[in-house]
Amino acid sequence: MSIDDKELARPVRLPARSSQGIVLGLDPWQVTSLLVAAAIVLVAVQQIGPWGLLVASPLYLTFAISGVVRRHGMSLPRWWAVNFNYTRRAHPWVHANKEVFMPERERRAGTVRLPGRLGKVQLWESDGIAAVYDMAGKTLSIIAQVEVPGFLMRDLEVRAELAERWSMVLASFTQRPGVKRVTTQERTHPGTIDVARSFFAAHALAGAPASAVQRYAEVQDVSEGFAIAHRGYLTLTYDLTLMSAQLKALGGGQAAIERLAAVEAGNVSGALEGTEIEITKWLSVRGVAALARAAFDPAAVSMIESRTGEDEGVDPAAMGPMFMEEPRGASGLVWTDSGVHTTLWIHEWPRAAAPIGFVNDLVFARHPVTGQAISHIFTVVLAPVTQKEAFKRIQREKKTWRSNEKMRARRGEGGNAVDQKDYDALEQQEQDLVAGQGEYRYGAYLTITARDEAELEQAVAGARNALSRSRMEAQVLYGQQGQALLVNALPIGLGLK
Repeated sequence: MSIDDKELARPVRLPARSSQGIVLGLDPWQVTSLLVAAAIVLVAVQQIGPWGLLVASPLYLTFAISGVVRRHGMSLPRWWAVNFNYTRRAHPWVHANKEVFMPERERRAGTVRLPGRLGKVQLWESDGIAAVYDMAGKTLSIIAQVEVPGFLMRDLEVRAELAERWSMVLASFTQRPGVKRVTTQERTHPGTIDVARSFFAAHALAGAPASAVQRYAEVQDVSEGFAIAHRGYLTLTYDLTLMSAQLKALGGGQAAIERLAAVEAGNVSGALEGTEIEITKWLSVRGVAALARAAFDPAAVSMIESRTGEDEGVDPAAMGPMFMEEPRGASGLVWTDSGVHTTLWIHEWPRAAAPIGFVNDLVFARHPVTGQAISHIFTVVLAPVTQKEAFKRIQREKKTWRSNEKMRARRGEGGNAVDQKDYDALEQQEQDLVAGQGEYRYGAYLTITARDEAELEQAVAGARNALSRSRMEAQVLYGQQGQALLVNALPIGLGLK
C-alpha cells in the first residue's frame, strides 16, 4: 500500500482537548480556589502574624489542594458543585431526583410531558414536519431520519469523497447566522421481525407441512432475540432571536414558526443533495414523541416500531416517563419505566490516524459475555462558530499557550510533547479555516440501556471495549444522569451545562 493509500485509508486525526486552561492548565474553578487560598494566607498573616500560617492551615490547605486535584475528569471544586447538586436533589426533604407521572394533572396544550427544563418544550406540526419549540431557549428544531445506503461497502476513495461532501455541508451551516446547533444521533435497540412473521403467515402457511411450519416458527422466535435496529437522525436547531426578521415576514407567532420549520426542512434537503445522505423522512409530532418514549421505555420499542399508518409513532401525551429516578448512592445511573441507563461523555477522540467511520465499532458494540448487541444512543452536538470568532479563539489560545510557555521557562521547566501538540493543533485548525472548512464546538454523549444493573454493567464494559477500538475515551457523568438521559432522549442539541 502506497503512502497516499495509507493516508486515504486512515485520514481522521482529531486534536486532543486543550490542556492549557486559563494558566498552566488550570480551569476557572481551580484558579478561583487557589486565589481564595492565597487570600486566606494573606489575611491570616496580616491579622495574626507568622503564627497565622499554622492557625489558618486547615482552611487554606483545603482550597489549595482542591485547586490541583481532579476527580472523575473534573476539577475538584467543580465536582463538589455537581455532587452537592445531586445530593441536594436526592435529599428526602427535596426529593427532586424522582419523577412519577400523574395522568390527572392538566398540561398546557402542545407542551410535552418531560421532566425538568424540557417540560417547557412544545411540539407543533406543519405539513407533517414536527416543529420542536423551546420556549426557554427561543429555538426551533427539526429532526430528520437519515441513512447512507451501503456506506461501509464503498471503496476508500468513495467514502473519502462522501465525507468531504458532508464536511462542506457542515461548513455551509456555519455561514448561516440562524443555525444554532447541528445534532447527529445514532440509536441501536432491539428490533422486531413482525414484518417477516406477517409475510410468512400470509403467504407460507397454506399447504405447508405442519412440521415445517413449527420449525420455521421456532427459527423466528430465536431470530427475534437477535433482531437489531439501527437508526440515524439529523437535527437542525435554529435561533429564533436571530431569525426574527424572517419570522416577521412569515406573519409572526406560532404559525410563522411552523412555516419556518417547513421552509428550513426544504433548505436542509437541498443542502444534502449530492452527498448521498438520504432523508428517509422528516419526523412528525408522533415521530418525535416516539424517540423520547423509546428511550424511557425500551420494552415498548418493538410495539412502537410495529405501528404503521396513522398509528405510527406515539401520542405526545405519552412521550415522557411514567417513572424516573436517580437513586441515592448510585449517582452513575438512572432508572426509568422499563430500563436502567448510564450516560457517558466522550472526552477524547482519535488523535492517531483513524479510518472514516471510526465509530462503527461503537455502533455495532456487543456484550462481552452474551454477544448480543448493546442498546445505546450516541449523540454528537455541534455548535457552529463563525469564521471571525474561530480566528479570534485561535489567537487567544495561542496567546495563552505562549504565556504558559514563558512561565514554565522561568520555573526552569522545558516544554513537553503534550504542550507542543496543543500548539500544533491550533496551527492546523487555523490552516483548515483558511482552506474553507467550518469550525464547531462539539460534545458527544453515549447513553447505554439495559434491563437491570447487572446487565448494564456488562453493557458498559462492552461499550468501553468498543470505544477503545475506536480510539475514544469516555467518562460517566456522575451526578448528572437524569439530565444527561433527557439530552439524548430528545435530540434537540441541548447538551449539558
